[in-house]
Amino acid sequence: MPKCYNKKMKKFTFLAFFLACNIFAAVSLPAQEPDLASYLPLLQAPSRTDAQNARVLNLFASSSNPETIFAAGASLVRITPPPAQEGRLFNILIKDNNVLKKTFAAVILTAMGGMHEELAPLLQDAASSQDHAVRAYAASAYTVLNPSGSPYRDEVVNLYIYDPAFAQRAMNLLAKDEKSTLKNLKEAAKSADAQVRAAAAQWLGDLQTQDAAKQLLKMAKTEQNDQAAAAVASALAKNSQWTQPSVIKDLKTDYTKKPAATYALALGLMAGQAVEDIRQGLGSTNLNIRINSARAAAYMAALLASADAALYTQDKDFDAGLLKSLIPQLNDMVKKDSAPVKVYADGALKQMAKLM
Repeated sequence: MPKCYNKKMKKFTFLAFFLACNIFAAVSLPAQEPDLASYLPLLQAPSRTDAQNARVLNLFASSSNPETIFAAGASLVRITPPPAQEGRLFNILIKDNNVLKKTFAAVILTAMGGMHEELAPLLQDAASSQDHAVRAYAASAYTVLNPSGSPYRDEVVNLYIYDPAFAQRAMNLLAKDEKSTLKNLKEAAKSADAQVRAAAAQWLGDLQTQDAAKQLLKMAKTEQNDQAAAAVASALAKNSQWTQPSVIKDLKTDYTKKPAATYALALGLMAGQAVEDIRQGLGSTNLNIRINSARAAAYMAALLASADAALYTQDKDFDAGLLKSLIPQLNDMVKKDSAPVKVYADGALKQMAKLM
């Protein structure tokens, strides 16, 4: 089973540093299977007619391939079928032997708004799945049916990576107000599961509050997992009005430590608004600040050269022009600075060359 699929994940995919993936990638299917690739526009569409949703349901019901079942099922959770299709989904629950399909049929029925308590045992069983995504969907659906008895807070948070709307729906039943939601996210940020921490960081970033930003700064100091650190960095960048001063200050962190890369990445993702801070950092007498500033410049160049630039900047060309103004300073560092700094300055210049 794939580990992630939602476009939300693309917010931190443009560097090898990011470990996100896309469930809707074309897969090799048996000849009798529908061609998943041809369904991609329909699965990813922001809205669908009932007739289009019927096509997706047909794909879900007729497939035996896990990738296709998951992709179609998750899409039907996001855009649910009309009530008239309940019978077909119950028919899958009764007659189909495919456990993944039965699980997603139960999740879809729950997402449609029906309070079918008889689905709870199936969803509870699926909530112990070894697969992150299946576990998150099933646990969140169980929570919608039984919020007072749900032990699945972290799985609800984890679902945010895949389906923010359904995750929010489940969280609204677990948390009585925004303060309670923040408390749950703070607890999830301590999870032993790195993907839960990544989801918590992404959700905290989307809250756009100062309290959430404080939690993200706290996470940045200790996070060691690449995926979770990338999510933290992206969220810090999204909340730059509260985080930028602290991120700049923490560029003094030992460049060999993981948090240093997180701070550099966060600054790089702030795009044009961070160029002047990077310029000043490159001129610092502190070796760590110079290295981490050069690293931030490299990240920013990689961002601006990527297809995801629009997620972080409103004017890619303008920001690229600002960034390229650092080239003389970086060239000088390559010629005159200490060996460790030269490596990172040269790396930044190589990334900037992609903007030419």
